[in-house]
Amino acid sequence: MTDGTYSREGTGAGVSAPDAGRPRALLFHGLAGMPFEVAPVARALEAEGIAAQTPLLPGHGATPEAYLAASFSEWRAFARAQYRRLVAEGPLLLGGYSLGGILALDIAENAAEEGLPTPAGLLLLATPLWFGAWRPDLRLRGPGSWRLRLLPLTVRLRPVLRMPPRSPEARAVAPWQGHEEVCSLRHFAELDRVLKGIRRRLALVRAPLCVIQLGHDASCPRGHAAWLLAHCASAEAELHILRTASPHGGHLPSTHAESRERVAQLARAFARRSLALASSAAGAPF
Repeated sequence: MTDGTYSREGTGAGVSAPDAGRPRALLFHGLAGMPFEVAPVARALEAEGIAAQTPLLPGHGATPEAYLAASFSEWRAFARAQYRRLVAEGPLLLGGYSLGGILALDIAENAAEEGLPTPAGLLLLATPLWFGAWRPDLRLRGPGSWRLRLLPLTVRLRPVLRMPPRSPEARAVAPWQGHEEVCSLRHFAELDRVLKGIRRRLALVRAPLCVIQLGHDASCPRGHAAWLLAHCASAEAELHILRTASPHGGHLPSTHAESRERVAQLARAFARRSLALASSAAGAPF
């Protein structure tokens, strides 16, 4: 269920490797996580006949040391290469969760700058635009929030934090896989610098846009999504703020027991519309 849905409509017109002739999607997972985070969405797209790829980002799915040694520049280069490879074959839905959503925005802006094909649609799940001291709808709840407010200082004093494991209640409500007990503030500092450029170039984002997050997400308050829609140039954009009763898993809309089916439903409908439009514009059947 939703407690807020916004839509802006214009007047203009993984799980398996994409097969020739099938509509396709490319979805990226979040920071320290795994494709598990976007797998429910990928399965929903597959059920719609859309071949979805959910690649593992460099440094993830391995040892904590490998993860900590990785950097945003590696993730960006990898993600852009994946996009270039797949978009050359035809219309492509692009999306991601958290870090994956940041990568999707970066790819869309880079595609506009480099003259590459525009994504058929952008699906952004719990995608933050700030990690530093100022951000819309700032909340100070949750472990480590003060460290993010003082990020330039804290990253120098203690670049890696050891975090307590998630509670059994949180695990049951919103399953997650990844480096749960390691937090790299260096990664957050890198992202904070990158996001400044992404925010400046949002006017380059013209693809149809679908933003989904939970109302109690302390890592990505709803003000981020509203700011994004106000500054992008997409003729068609929709925002879905989903409400849940559980206080757990606010940053995991696609795996949360109370929202995952709705997220999958919204993603499937958005993918169907945006890929059909892109295929029609390209003169190809959906």
